[in-house]
Amino acid sequence: MLLSALRPGVAAHVRAVSTESSAVLRLREMGLRPGALVRMAGRGAGGSRIITIGAARIAIDGATAALIDVEAA
Repeated sequence: MLLSALRPGVAAHVRAVSTESSAVLRLREMGLRPGALVRMAGRGAGGSRIITIGAARIAIDGATAALIDVEAA
């Protein structure tokens, strides 16, 4: 399942991030790495996704969210 398909309030574990290496590095710096538990907090304007990782909330554009593979927690 892709991160972009998660519904608000649903938690999942990140399985893989399939994007260019510079974007992968930045996502990992924000805590979005394989094995991380994320929760979909909501959807923003323009298709962005707002997720929580631990106590942090981050926004990811819809195109990037479609490249992140997750499995339900």
